Amino acid sequence: MVLFDWQGTLFHDQRDEVLSRIRASVTSIGQAVDDDDVLRLASQLGNAAEHPRVLAARERADCSADLHQAATLLELRLAGFHDELALAIWSRHGDVGATHPYPDTPQILRALKSHGVRIGVISDIHYDLRRISSTTGWLPASTRSRCRASMLVRRADPRLFQIALQALSAGPAETLMVGDRASRDGGAVRVGITTLILPSGPNYTPRGLDIVLRLVRPHPDRPISDVDG
Repeated sequence: MVLFDWQGTLFHDQRDEVLSRIRASVTSIGQAVDDDDVLRLASQLGNAAEHPRVLAARERADCSADLHQAATLLELRLAGFHDELALAIWSRHGDVGATHPYPDTPQILRALKSHGVRIGVISDIHYDLRRISSTTGWLPASTRSRCRASMLVRRADPRLFQIALQALSAGPAETLMVGDRASRDGGAVRVGITTLILPSGPNYTPRGLDIVLRLVRPHPDRPISDVDG
């Protein structure tokens, strides 16, 4: 079985594209903003993110959707965003139109599926993954997703991986965890799961997920192109 992190591993969104996200959020609430205002608001986010109250709120933000929203809105308000815009920006995280797969995500998931490799998603995001995965059709119907935010534990906590293994009736020795941050996904190692940490990469470019297929090696003599589809 292969467990994937979601954000930064299979999908990316506008979270790291600050200017685009601000503009799209303004449009979503039927308002207009000029480029100078967008740049001003974006420039104020850095200081707001380092505010002691925000840092304290972020410590627990990943434990529930309500805590995540509260921490995000606090940061945005301190940066000068009015409440309606702040809520629109928070709501855009996980919006189907703003969350995009890396180019190699469909190919690798289909290849794993074609070989009967079970797939699970274990993520540190606050929204329901099924809303997005159902629009792609890439994850098999048997795929299960477990969000840390729904269980009040952070992804670095090994208990989350134990919960996932139990839900999927899998053992650590037969599981591979694929993520992008050792500080969080590395919790899988503590329960005996072999873990692959992918280096960071830019949005809209291949993520390098082909290495997963090489590690799983369902048919090591067949190239990836033979199993795509």
